Amino acid sequence: MTATRVLQFALLLTLIFLFLVQLASASATDQPSSRTVSNLPLPPPSITQDARTPNDASATDQTWTHHTYTVPANGSLSEALDSLGLSAQVSWEIGQTENSQWLTRLRQGDTLHIWLDEANRLQKIERHASKALTYRLTRANQAFMLAKIERPVEVRLASASGVIQDSFYLSAQAEGLSPKTIMNLADVFAWEIDFIRQLRTGDPFRVIYEKRYIDGEYIGDGDIIAAQINTGSNDVHTAFLLRDESGKENIGYYDREGANLRKAFLRNPVDYVRITSRYKPKRYHPVLKKWRAHRGVDYGGPIGTPIRATGDGQIVKRKWSRSYGRVIYIKHANRFTTVYAHMSRFGKYKQGSWVKQGDVIGYIGQSGLATGPHLHYEFRKNGRHVDPLRVKLPDANPVPEQHRRRFEQKAGLMMAQLERLSPHTQLAQRFD
Repeated sequence: MTATRVLQFALLLTLIFLFLVQLASASATDQPSSRTVSNLPLPPPSITQDARTPNDASATDQTWTHHTYTVPANGSLSEALDSLGLSAQVSWEIGQTENSQWLTRLRQGDTLHIWLDEANRLQKIERHASKALTYRLTRANQAFMLAKIERPVEVRLASASGVIQDSFYLSAQAEGLSPKTIMNLADVFAWEIDFIRQLRTGDPFRVIYEKRYIDGEYIGDGDIIAAQINTGSNDVHTAFLLRDESGKENIGYYDREGANLRKAFLRNPVDYVRITSRYKPKRYHPVLKKWRAHRGVDYGGPIGTPIRATGDGQIVKRKWSRSYGRVIYIKHANRFTTVYAHMSRFGKYKQGSWVKQGDVIGYIGQSGLATGPHLHYEFRKNGRHVDPLRVKLPDANPVPEQHRRRFEQKAGLMMAQLERLSPHTQLAQRFD
C-alpha cells in the first residue's frame, strides 16, 4: 500500500513538472523582443567618379570614341564639332565657358583631339598648344569646364661658336644651331648688323642659348642669353638678355655698356634678300630709259616675300601710284617717314592704322614701273631723302636704372663665358 502511494505521488510530480515546462515555453514565445527590426526599402547605391576604381574609370573612357581634327584655313571650333554631328548648341555652350578663347581662337594647322561617348555626346576636347601646354575641356554634369595643363620644363644653357664660311645661316647650322636660334640671333642684331652686306668669310660668332626639356626629352630651343659677332677686323657686337627680377619676362637685349640694341628703326624691311640697286644721286632708269635720281634702296626677292614696317608709326598713305604701284607711306616720330613701293599686295593694315616695328604691311611684287619683283624702300627725314643704308638710326632707351646693377653682374658673367668659347672649337656645352 505504501509502495502504491509512492508511485502515484511520483507520477503526480512528473505531470506537474511537464505542465510547468510547457507553460514556461509558451510564455517565452509570447514575450515581445526589446529590439525592433524594420524592413524598409533601401535607395540604390550611388557611384560617383571619385568612388570608381581605376579599372571602372578606364572602362568608361574606353567606350569613348577619339577623333582628330586639323583646323584648315579660316577653320573654327564649330566647324570641327559640326563635322562630328554635334549641334550648334554645343559650340554655343563652349563659347560661354570661362577661358573659351583657348579653344575658339584657332589657327590653321592646330589639331583638336575630341572624345564622344556612345550616345555621341561630347565628353572631352584637348588642344596641345605646345609640348609643354595643353588646354583641356571636360564635361562636368550638364556643363563644360576648361583647364590649362602645364608640364614642367627644364632649361639648360648651351653654347656654340664658329666662323662664317659661305653664309651666316649655313655656318651657324654647321655648329649645331637650330633654325629658330639662327633666326633669333639675326633678330637680336638686326639693328646692329646688316647681314646682307656686313658679314664676311672669316668673321667669328659666339652664342649662349637655352635648350628646353620635358622629362629629359629635348623639345626645342629657348631664348638667346648672350652672343657676340665680329664684323671686319675691329667691330665687335655683343648682346645680353635682360629679364625682370622674376626671370619670366624679357625686358630686352643690351650691349656690354648697357645700350639698347633695339633701334627706333630696322635697318632692312625684308629678310635675307639681295640688294639690286642702292641709293644714287643719278641712275639710268630701266623702264623710263633716262637718267634720274634713285632716292632709295631696291631689294630683289620672290613675289610674296613679307615686307615689314621698319619702325612704329601710322600709315598715312596706302594707294596705287603709276610709278610706285602699290605703295605705303608710314609717318614715324621725330619727323621720319618711310616708303614701301611695288608691292604685289597690301597686308591687313589700312590707311590710318598704327603699326609696330616688324609688322607685315605688304609683300614684294612688281607693280608700277618695275622690270622685276622687288621692294623699293625710302627713308626720309624732315621730308628730305637720305640713304637708308647709311643713315644713323635713333637709339632706344638704355638699361633701366633699377636693373642696372643686376644687368652688369649678369653681363660680366656671360662675357667671361663668351670669351672662353673659341670660334674654332666649342669648349662648353652647358652651364648650370
